[in-house]
Amino acid sequence: MKDMKTLKLITEAVNEVEISKDKPDSNKPFTMTYSGIFCESERRNANGRIYPYELLKSEVNRFDNEMVKTGRALAELEHSTEATICPDNACARITSLTEDNKVWVGTGVILCSDDKFGIRGTPKGDLLCSLTQYGTKWGMSTRALGDVDE
Repeated sequence: MKDMKTLKLITEAVNEVEISKDKPDSNKPFTMTYSGIFCESERRNANGRIYPYELLKSEVNRFDNEMVKTGRALAELEHSTEATICPDNACARITSLTEDNKVWVGTGVILCSDDKFGIRGTPKGDLLCSLTQYGTKWGMSTRALGDVDE
């Protein structure tokens, strides 16, 4: 039997996100969206790592096709020690990933409630929405399983 290679949980800090709130409109539900850099290649990131473009592009495309485009790409509040997303901790859903010069910008929606329209957010989504409305700054980070070489 071959030795199984142990993969390390890799997390990457990403800068602050930009928030957009729908203007109050009595005819449609309240939504709060966000956008920001999710990952970048060929340059040193906030954690000091440099990812090869082709490798990162392949993995981002796979994640985009399997998770984002199928409506299954959730974001958690706070850093988890697990590689998979736990829906109990979901605070947002990633709605798109767009590449721009070897950088991937993501957009998403915070899973917050709107009682008027009977929309129930997640507990963590409502918390993130409240924190954001009161001016709390936050950012996104990515995580994956992989190897890290010097």
